[in-house]
Formats: sequence, structure tokens, C-alpha cells
Amino acid sequence: MIDFSEYIGIPFQAGGRDRCGCDCWGLLRLIYKERLGVDLPAYTGYDRPLGERAAALIQEGRTEWEAVSRPEPMDAVLFKVGGRPNHIGLVVVPGLMIHSATGKDSCIESYNRPLWRSRIEGFYRAR
Repeated sequence: MIDFSEYIGIPFQAGGRDRCGCDCWGLLRLIYKERLGVDLPAYTGYDRPLGERAAALIQEGRTEWEAVSRPEPMDAVLFKVGGRPNHIGLVVVPGLMIHSATGKDSCIESYNRPLWRSRIEGFYRAR
């Protein structure tokens, strides 16, 4: 099992990409780079909400991702609110994710909580 403890408590910072501060996509990129040696692309288009930019990277194929029905550690979980993608987390173990959300330090939380469960758009694995 991958130890994610060193990523807990990183302050939320919109557009952040390192341990001084990360947004949700920045945290995913940081972990992928440090743990897997995979350099996920940065997003552009800051006129769109954060989750829409992250979703575009996945859904438009700018990184090779495949939708999966049974998430495993290191899979991305994408969330929608109001019909639009707006947040992304990283599966730690089935049922738990690490993520960074506005106003909170990065943390591990259940994506099966009613707040998150009803918003899951899908799970994705980088290839």
C-alpha cells in the first residue's frame, strides 16, 4: 500500500502545484510525479472552473485515461456539481480518497459519504 501521509495537511492554494500549496489537480499531479514518475499536464483556461479544466484533461484525452468501474489506489475520482465537473481526488484505497478542497488542507476522506457519493462522475486510471 502506498503511504500518503506526507501529502496530508498541504494547504489549499488555487493553482498551487507543490507542497507549499495545491489545488485538487495540483495535488494529483504532485503525487503522480513523486510516486510514479508521471508528469501529468498542467491545465490552462483559467476562465473555466477548476474541475472543468481537470475533467477536460481526462475527458478530452490530453492524458491517456480509461474509465474504470472498480477503483484502485492511484485512480482519479471526478466529481460533478450542478451537472459540471468541479473536483478531483485520488483513490487511496477503495472507499477513501486524498484531495484538496477550497478552505481545507489536503486530507483523506471517504468518497462514499453522501456529500461526495451523489456527485461522483466516474473513476479514471492513467495508462
